[in-house]
Amino acid sequence: MNELKTLTNENLRILVGQTEKTLTELRAELEKRDAMAQEREILNLDQHMKDAELNLRSIQDFLRYLIDEAQSSRSK
Repeated sequence: MNELKTLTNENLRILVGQTEKTLTELRAELEKRDAMAQEREILNLDQHMKDAELNLRSIQDFLRYLIDEAQSSRSK
């Protein structure tokens, strides 16, 4: 930080401008990456829904089995 004290005001302004430009570019890159990640998740949403439906169906089948077993146990 001591080297900043030796910079002229003009050079310091140039450095601030370059830093702001870099920061803007970094923010744009982050937004782009976030958008791409969100797009991948949306594309995978169909598969997630199919998996959830399959899991729900398995739970329903298991509950039906338990109900059938409970009813057959009562009738014995």
